[in-house]
Amino acid sequence: MPDSAEGIKVPPLPDETGKSSSGQRRDAVTPDGAFLGGVIDNLPVAVFAKDASDDFRFVVWNKKQEQITTLKKEKALGRTDYEIFSKESADYFREVDLSVIRRGKMIDVPEEIVSTAAGEVWLHTIKVPIRDEAGDRTLIVGISEDITERVRAREQLERLNRNLSEKNRELEATQLQLIQAEKMESIGRLAAGVAHEVKNPLALLLMGVEYLDSGIKEGDPHLADILVEMREAINRADKIIRGLVDFSSDRQLALEAMELPPLIEESLLLVRHELTRNGVNVDVEYEKDLPALKIDGAKFQQVLVNLFINAIHAMRDIDRPKLEVLVYSDTLVAVARDEGVRTAHHLRSGDEVVILEVKDNGCGIPEKNLSKIFDPFFTTKATGIGTGLGLSVVSKIVELHGGTIDIRNRLLGGVSVRITLKVPGTQDAD
Repeated sequence: MPDSAEGIKVPPLPDETGKSSSGQRRDAVTPDGAFLGGVIDNLPVAVFAKDASDDFRFVVWNKKQEQITTLKKEKALGRTDYEIFSKESADYFREVDLSVIRRGKMIDVPEEIVSTAAGEVWLHTIKVPIRDEAGDRTLIVGISEDITERVRAREQLERLNRNLSEKNRELEATQLQLIQAEKMESIGRLAAGVAHEVKNPLALLLMGVEYLDSGIKEGDPHLADILVEMREAINRADKIIRGLVDFSSDRQLALEAMELPPLIEESLLLVRHELTRNGVNVDVEYEKDLPALKIDGAKFQQVLVNLFINAIHAMRDIDRPKLEVLVYSDTLVAVARDEGVRTAHHLRSGDEVVILEVKDNGCGIPEKNLSKIFDPFFTTKATGIGTGLGLSVVSKIVELHGGTIDIRNRLLGGVSVRITLKVPGTQDAD
C-alpha cells in the first residue's frame, strides 16, 4: 500500500463502446461496469465507498451492506454517515476515515459495532484510500465482514468460562467444608485418646506439686529428677494440645515446605491411645535425607490420622496387630495419566517423588468393594461408626496436593496404602 495520501490509483473504466476513456480497446475478458457492479453486489461481504472530496458521501453500497445495515442502496447513496447512523457511530466512522486519508494506507479494524434498526451489528472492517484519476477524487473503500455471531459466541463462551470458574470455586469451598466436617468427626473419635494422653502428664505434674508441697529438704536427691519429670510432662501435654489445635484448624489449602517424618510422628502421637489400647505394634522406617515437600500440614495430618485409625480398626480381631509406615524417595518410570493433562503439579514419568506407605495386617477389603472405597458415604463399618467420608476426603486432600493414592490388599492379609507426592521443582517447566 502507498504511504502517501494519494492512495491507489484507479485505471480508467471502460465505456459502452468497449474502449476505455484513454481510447484503448479493452480485452475480450475485461468486464464492463455492469458486470463489476454485479460482482460487487453479490460478494458475501459488505462493500461500500465514500467520496472523501465530498464530505465522505457514499458512492458505493452493495447488497450485503444493505442486509447488514437494513438500509437500501437508494437511501444511502449520496448521504453521509451523519445522515444514516447515530452521531456516536458517525463520529467514530469519520475519525477512522480521516485517519485513512492521513496515513494514506489500509487500516484494519478487527471489531466495530454498528447500531441499526434491527439492533447492534459487529463488523470486521478494512478501509483503504483509492485515488480515482478519472473523477479527480479520493475514495475511501471499505469491506466489512459481519462477525456478530462470532462475537456473541465468544461472549457466551466467556460467560460460560466465568460461570465454570465460579462453580469450581464453589465446589472447592464445599470440598474444604467437607474436609473440615470429616476432620471434626475424627476429633470426636480421638477425643478419649487425647484426653487420656493429656491426663497422664497432668497426673505427673500433680504428683510433683504434692511432693514439693510436702516440704523440700536441703540436699534432697530426688528434687532434680522430679523437676525434670514435671518439665517433660508439661512439654508432652503442650505438644499433644498443639497438635490437636493444628489438626482441627479450618483454613484454605496453605502449602509450605516441610518433611514428612515429623508430621508422621505428630499424627502417631494423636492416635497413641488407640494404638496402645488395641496392642498395635508400630514399625516406622524413613529413608535418610528425604527431600522436603509442599504440604498443608494440618490437612495432610488429617490424611495420616484417618489412615492410622482405619488400620487400627481393621486389626481389632488380629492376634498380633502391626502397623507399618515407610517413607522413601523414588523416580517415576511410567505414569498412567489422563490424556491432555498438562498442569505443572501433575505427576509424569521422570518426576522425583516421595512415597508414603501405610500397611496393616488386618482383615483387608473385599475385592468387590475395592473400586468403591473412595466413594462418598461408602463404608463397611457398622451404622453409627464413622461417616463414610474418611477415604473420600483423604483422596481429595491428596489430589489437592497434586499426588495420587492407591489402596490394595496384601497377599498375606491386610491392606497397603500408597501415597505418591511430587518433589517441588521437578519438570515444572513442562
